[in-house]
Amino acid sequence: MSEDRPEARGWITFCVLGLVVMATWTLVVKFLVPLLWYIAERSAGRFVGELPVMWDFWWVAHLVLAWLLWRRHRWAWAFGLLVAVIEIAIVITKFAFYLRQPDLGFWRLLWFTNKVYVLAFFVLFVALLARRDVRNALGAGHVPKEEGSA
Repeated sequence: MSEDRPEARGWITFCVLGLVVMATWTLVVKFLVPLLWYIAERSAGRFVGELPVMWDFWWVAHLVLAWLLWRRHRWAWAFGLLVAVIEIAIVITKFAFYLRQPDLGFWRLLWFTNKVYVLAFFVLFVALLARRDVRNALGAGHVPKEEGSA
C-alpha cells in the first residue's frame, strides 16, 4: 500500500463515521420511530391502521461499506463507488417524484431529511474516492509517482 497519508486516513475515518450515523439514523427513522409511535397510539386506545415502517435495507450495505473502509479492505474503493453511484441515482430519482407533489406530513419529512443526508454524504464520498491519496490509502491501484518527485 503506497502513500497512506494522515489526511487520507482522516477522511476515511470521517466516511466510516458518516456511514455509521447514516445506518443508525435510517434504523431510527424508518423502523424505531414508527414502531414506538404505533405502540404509543395503540396504548392510548387509538386505532392507527398499519404500522408505518418504511422498509429499507440499505443500512446493511452502509455498514458493510463502513467495515470495508475501516479495515482498508481491497474491495472498499470499488464497493464504495458502486454503492455511492447507485444511491445517488436512486435518491435523485425519488426526489424528482417527491418534488412534483411534496408531502409535508411527518413521516414523509422524516424520509426526506434522511434522503437529503444520504445524497449529500454520497456526493462528498464520490469526491473523496476520486482523490489520489484516498485511492492509495484504500489500495485502489498503484498510481505511479510523477517524474522528479521524491
